[in-house]
Amino acid sequence: MKPNECKKAPSAWRFLVLALLLAILLSSCQRGSDAPLSAGLKMIEGKPIYDDGVAMSTDHFTVTPGMMAYFFYHYGGQLMAQMEQSVPYDQTRSLHDQIYGDGLSFYDVIMNATLQKVSEMLIYCEAAHDAGVSLTDAQHATIDGELSNLTLDAAAKYSKTLDEYCQMLYGPLMTAADLRSVLACELLANTYSFTVKKTLEGGITQQAVQDALAHLSFRDDTPSRNISYIAIPYISGKANDAKVSEVLAALQASPSVETLSGFAAAGSIVSESNLTPDRIGIKVLSDWLFGAQRAIGDCGRVEVDGYTYVVLYRGNGLTFSEVSVRTHLYEAAYANWYNGWVEALEFGYNYDIIDGYDIDPQQS
Repeated sequence: MKPNECKKAPSAWRFLVLALLLAILLSSCQRGSDAPLSAGLKMIEGKPIYDDGVAMSTDHFTVTPGMMAYFFYHYGGQLMAQMEQSVPYDQTRSLHDQIYGDGLSFYDVIMNATLQKVSEMLIYCEAAHDAGVSLTDAQHATIDGELSNLTLDAAAKYSKTLDEYCQMLYGPLMTAADLRSVLACELLANTYSFTVKKTLEGGITQQAVQDALAHLSFRDDTPSRNISYIAIPYISGKANDAKVSEVLAALQASPSVETLSGFAAAGSIVSESNLTPDRIGIKVLSDWLFGAQRAIGDCGRVEVDGYTYVVLYRGNGLTFSEVSVRTHLYEAAYANWYNGWVEALEFGYNYDIIDGYDIDPQQS
């Protein structure tokens, strides 16, 4: 539920790609690996790739080594923070050399999660391609604008070109062109994922829901809740109390989505329906929304990671049991859809490149 934001990479997550570059230089003399070099890696079955400019591919889309570096850091950096809460990590040693659990190294766990997310992104992109869907001119303009802003920031804050800035964060294989491809693939996948979700949800019949409810040993008829909220960013590390108070006052006078929409310039406005406590990833928001005295039309504020969420409880949705049943039916439909694409597509992997990512112990 948190708006996307771009952060500077911690120095400990600078990529050690010198070994990867060496592997590329040697590839003119070697055919390359026919299987994953790490026994702990798990990926969709595919063919080996020996092209140094490709880390992973499907029928119509390619992930370059620079793009994979971005994904490995971006996804891996988030996962690493969670992993270190349970298993300490020695930053002076390689990801490959430290066991996290179940015989898997830190690298295995992080790269497996990265490959899973990249695979899902590629499947959405392939599905969009199959449906004749591509990015609009407006979406391309959004990407151009984001790259333009990053170019200005790189020059103003670090006296670097965008290529140099990308390499500072993600290693020497990353370029501005790779970043553009990353943004385009992610935007296409995210855009088409809404189409897939709407289609799959539309295929769930009321009869299927009633049949599933009939098999429940216990039915919870507590109503789920529908909300709308605006996420107002902090200013200089502090909540924008003046703007938050203005929004709250307006909602108290007229508790409606239309009222919130009048403050669109202040932050991202989102509406969500059929929320249950286990479907809200923010505990303070869940506690507020499902408080004992909460009534339809109530509004309030919660603070989360540099944003103030001004929330409007705008009504009730399906019962908890209906939400649970529909979620189960959707997950089954999505699994069938996803597995169908896995079977239809040909995945390819450059195992030497995929095995070459690490962090630089000297940068910790």
